[in-house]
Amino acid sequence: MIESAKTLLFLACAVAVGALVWVARPADPGRGVVDDAGELFFADFTDPLTAASLEIIGFNETLATVHVFKVARHNGVWSIPSHENYPADAENQFGNAAASMIGLVKGAGRSDQRTDHALYKVVDPTEADAGSTGVGTRVTLAGEDGRVITDLIIGTAVKDSNELRYVRVPGVDRVYMCEIDIRKFSTRFEDWIEKDLLQLTPADITGVVVKDYSIDEFSRQVIQGGVVTLTYDGQAFSWGLEGLGEDESLVQSKLIDLRRGLDELKIIDVHRKPAGLSSELRAEDALQLDTEAVRSLQSRGFFISGGRLLSNQGETVVQTVEGVQYVLRFGEIAAVRGGGDDDDDSAGVPGRYLFVTVEFNAQAIPGPELMELPDLDSFGLEDESESETDDPAATQPSMSEAIEKAREMITRDNQRKQQEYDQKLEDGRARVSELTDRFADWYYVISDSVYNNVRLTRADIVEQTPAAQGE
Repeated sequence: MIESAKTLLFLACAVAVGALVWVARPADPGRGVVDDAGELFFADFTDPLTAASLEIIGFNETLATVHVFKVARHNGVWSIPSHENYPADAENQFGNAAASMIGLVKGAGRSDQRTDHALYKVVDPTEADAGSTGVGTRVTLAGEDGRVITDLIIGTAVKDSNELRYVRVPGVDRVYMCEIDIRKFSTRFEDWIEKDLLQLTPADITGVVVKDYSIDEFSRQVIQGGVVTLTYDGQAFSWGLEGLGEDESLVQSKLIDLRRGLDELKIIDVHRKPAGLSSELRAEDALQLDTEAVRSLQSRGFFISGGRLLSNQGETVVQTVEGVQYVLRFGEIAAVRGGGDDDDDSAGVPGRYLFVTVEFNAQAIPGPELMELPDLDSFGLEDESESETDDPAATQPSMSEAIEKAREMITRDNQRKQQEYDQKLEDGRARVSELTDRFADWYYVISDSVYNNVRLTRADIVEQTPAAQGE
């Protein structure tokens, strides 16, 4: 009996130890993990209009720098805080980015190990430092109250797939495969704005005047150079130059580059002007600037002389068919703020400050060609209504009646032509007002290579004809 009791006691102890070992065993990674593939990442986010801001955080591993790019609603307008609230006016860019987070489906889970994050390039950029590798792009949408709506770290592309990328939710170790277009979350400034600065086409250009002068920054004296006055015939597709000699011809390749350069005058960076300068540019009187505005101008290569705005690299005036006259003043070399991507080609590119104003030139719009109204005297006729006749043909329309009808037709045609001309003047002035509001607040930065195409001298575009060279 005693031996039986001992046996049962040993058996009970063995069962207890076995149970303890079972409870304390290491977790099996293949068991007990919830498979949530096919579920939505952000099931509550169904309307992109509820998003009030988008923050994209990238990491440049080469420079070991974090780049934060944000688009937010500012005074009712989508703007870019990192660039002094410049309007984010690229068509539908924000809406497309926000909408791409709706219905985002979790693909197959790839790993639950934090040590694998660098492998899939989903390391949180907010936690990265010098030497970090495998860092992803963190995309966060928030509402008006700042509440986070969506938050996701986007990593490298899945091998042999253009649509799938590895992603994870910040604070969660699991890495998923997910179909998402990373291109909608660029941290490049120029991808979020209307890059076409002048918004004109080469066919709009009717003339270009290049004023070659510079400013002696010590004496503030203007050093005058030559003036190149070009006209463009849109019907003949040819350029003309004021003062072109018989033994001279135009270098067509340079003029092609000029038109292309004006068409490709793309914004690569911006800086906000002081408020006082912006308001003065909207007025028609001579500039009356405070010290802050003058200092701001001079630091970028622009100067006030006799109430006029000048630049240390001259200016180019572009005339268009609608009477809008762009005045492009070129300043100092400018550093360009790049994005957080390693392949961002805007960082380090030489830039040039550009100050843009617009004027309306009514003379650029041809006046209406009105026809003169005919009268009886011009035909040497008397008014038949004053004479009596028994001729049956008198029942037919008289010459005076025909002339009166012609006068009515010509009057209506003249009125139509005058109205069309007046409308062109009104449209041109409205366009100038619209562009003035767009340009007044900003110094623009353009590529220095494009600047070299539009800042021409006479020597750049004129060459001697072959006959003259042989003399």
